[in-house]
Amino acid sequence: MQIEEWKEPWRAIQFAAEIPHVQKQYQREITKKHPLFGKNGKVIGRRIDCDDVVVVLSDGTYVNVHLVWGTGASQFPEDYPSWFTYGSKEDFLNSMAEDSSDYED
Repeated sequence: MQIEEWKEPWRAIQFAAEIPHVQKQYQREITKKHPLFGKNGKVIGRRIDCDDVVVVLSDGTYVNVHLVWGTGASQFPEDYPSWFTYGSKEDFLNSMAEDSSDYED
């Protein structure tokens, strides 16, 4: 699950205070009606230019979740936060490289 080299605009969750904060927000937003609920996701990184985080599910699948930073379950419709699957770690690394190339342009 460890990413050896992060490329902008992605970065690892770095600060001791940031790690639980972002993880708690992810857990707050993934309510019982969300497709990712119960999959024990762990936030490992985030984009510096938007509210996207990369999450590793208990089965090893990498997903992108766009946090909405709301405070209550009633604020999250069924399809929020939006998300998509990268698949494997290798798939995420390839996507991160593409994001980095686009970000530098």
